[in-house]
Amino acid sequence: MTLTHTGLTPEVLAYKAPHSLIKEFEPPKDRAYYADPTKKSLLDAATKVNKLTPYIGTELEGVQLSQLTNAQRDELALLAAERGVVFFRDQDITIDQQYELTKHYGLQDRDPSQVDPRHVTILGRDDDIRAFANYGSDFHSDHSFEANPPAYTILRLIRVPETGGDTIWTSQTALYDKLSPHFQDLFDKLQGVHTSEHGYVNAINRGTQPFRPPVRRTHPLVRTHPVTKVKSLFYNPAFVIHLEGLEGAEALHTLQFLKEHLHSADDLTVRWKWAPGSVAIWDNRVVAHRAVPGGYNPQEREGKRTCIFGEKPFFDQVEGVKLSEYKGRPSVTVTNGTNGTNGTKETNGTNGTNGEHAAATRGENGSTSPNGHGGEAGDITVQESEKASGVTQDNTSNANVGP
Repeated sequence: MTLTHTGLTPEVLAYKAPHSLIKEFEPPKDRAYYADPTKKSLLDAATKVNKLTPYIGTELEGVQLSQLTNAQRDELALLAAERGVVFFRDQDITIDQQYELTKHYGLQDRDPSQVDPRHVTILGRDDDIRAFANYGSDFHSDHSFEANPPAYTILRLIRVPETGGDTIWTSQTALYDKLSPHFQDLFDKLQGVHTSEHGYVNAINRGTQPFRPPVRRTHPLVRTHPVTKVKSLFYNPAFVIHLEGLEGAEALHTLQFLKEHLHSADDLTVRWKWAPGSVAIWDNRVVAHRAVPGGYNPQEREGKRTCIFGEKPFFDQVEGVKLSEYKGRPSVTVTNGTNGTNGTKETNGTNGTNGEHAAATRGENGSTSPNGHGGEAGDITVQESEKASGVTQDNTSNANVGP
């Protein structure tokens, strides 16, 4: 097992996180819901569309994220939901523009050890992936232990080594599809226990001060995407430690099978070679990912990562479909006479073309919050972050599981 930590040291036992856990809430409606199912506006803007593997990964050439219209942004969300991860090279997007793009998709999530509320800085890793205690280099889905785990993540690389520092994504919709019907039926009924305990302990022992205490939360082992309705495994060896519904030995052996199923899925995987200005946007609900560590100077790799809260994971036995059965997202139907982004109708009475979200109101700083005012979930402000951490610079991924 790679789920180990660096020990319950006196520092860990004495530490008190300054902020409480973020409670479950209803996030804004997924922007992929408003997208033209053909994604014509986005795909026509590309000079070339590269489908990198049969199951996962699409690269769009000739598109600048800084210039996308709201309709194209929504279509990008749908493309990420369908293809798992979308790649771009030679991007001119700044951190402020990345922040604005992130806010288009919903309420921004925050890593438990992240200082700057706008992003987390991702550095390289020189770990040995074979090390017993090295959970940080294994496959994971960002912050899957949250009550509302992230939906979309945006990662932009600023500096990269000449060799090394790649990232791997694996399709969890395809992983589910490749299971036998008997295993699919079993896994449909199970719940995975996700925990942040290992990252919390390791962060403190590295000298970082996590904002929130450790937590264990239970999510369905198989989840349904809210827009595409495609069923996906929601498993990752970095954060999932038990399967509710199974006895101890049964759970251990099943977790080992899931890990082998994930690690042996070369045909369901895409590996991305970064360059300065490269950006990846992925849907955490349908992929697992990991950085490939070692063999280079970690200080030569730097990126900026942002992500947004998604819905609480759910499993829909009635509407859920397997990836092999997916025929594309149907058009949104007319319900109440207000316009959506693609000329269809929205179900909540708001206009989908202006980037506003039904479940949130807009605060003075332009961010969205489910409780009617701007700022981070849990009301963590920049000033509170700096006071809690004692530093003003943004946090690095040395204390986090980073892509």
